[in-house]
Amino acid sequence: MGQLITSENKDMMVSWMYTWSRQQEMSIHEQRIILRILEYCQDEVKGMKIKENMGIIDHHKHDVYIQMPASAAIFDSNLDFDTIKKTLEDLMGRYFEYKDKKRWWKCSFICNPEYEYGSGIMKFSVNNKLWDVWLNFSQGYREFELNKALALPTTYSLKFYMLVSGNSKPITFKTIDEFKQWLGIAPEQYKDKDGKDRIDNIEARVIKPAQKALNNSCPYTFTYSKIKANPDNKRSKVTGFTFTPKYQPKFRDEKLEAKKLQATVCASFSIRPEIYNYLRQQCGFSASDLNNTKDVWLQAQDVLDDPLGEIAILKAKAREA
Repeated sequence: MGQLITSENKDMMVSWMYTWSRQQEMSIHEQRIILRILEYCQDEVKGMKIKENMGIIDHHKHDVYIQMPASAAIFDSNLDFDTIKKTLEDLMGRYFEYKDKKRWWKCSFICNPEYEYGSGIMKFSVNNKLWDVWLNFSQGYREFELNKALALPTTYSLKFYMLVSGNSKPITFKTIDEFKQWLGIAPEQYKDKDGKDRIDNIEARVIKPAQKALNNSCPYTFTYSKIKANPDNKRSKVTGFTFTPKYQPKFRDEKLEAKKLQATVCASFSIRPEIYNYLRQQCGFSASDLNNTKDVWLQAQDVLDDPLGEIAILKAKAREA
């Protein structure tokens, strides 16, 4: 099962479980590969077909095998083997860590990277557990425009965009350490010789450049405020940050917005009753959730032989994750 990875813009969903996770710092090339993998995940759920064999996914017992054009994620005018090799090796060295009340696990973002000289095609595998995290929306999700995310210049700006996109509520990091962990910044980075956090450096090198990138191109950006140990004292120590999403309609893709407005037709009238009721009663989706993701379920009921069975499998995996 697979599909062509194209530059077509689309609204993507990313699970809150992944968006909020603590990650190692990555290059923008690595982050773009992950964006393309997210695209694979959701197109697979929608039942997208292989087109011209440019992009392929194949499920095995423990992992998902993927092929994709290197140029789909590594935007480099001088794209060469060394750049591809370094990006794949670096991403293989990064890991995703999962922990809840019942269990802990950890895996590399990709394994078994491969590149055939002159082919332009990267090959690698993704652990099934991580694949399921990317498809697990039980704790909520963020929605963002794929092409806007791919075009962002830094990994920090991409992380911020995925955090605030489609959101209206402020997000608070109560400590500087929590903020650094979310972005993958080393604990000792942006500290002075006495070990105190340099808030001015964090603002100048991380927050403000990311904010500027979103201000200039994305439908969602943010404002922020500093949390102080003593709010009544302007010279009090800064202990955290609050980021407030800000919508910029001038950067919204008009075609995607029109499609989304069209999708506001109540899902209960378009999704088959047995599927709609199962999603509401057994999976805990609200009517609003189903309206927002209606296209996914419409494609599922049209393409899959047993959509209820497939949804039940996804539900079981979500419970295990």
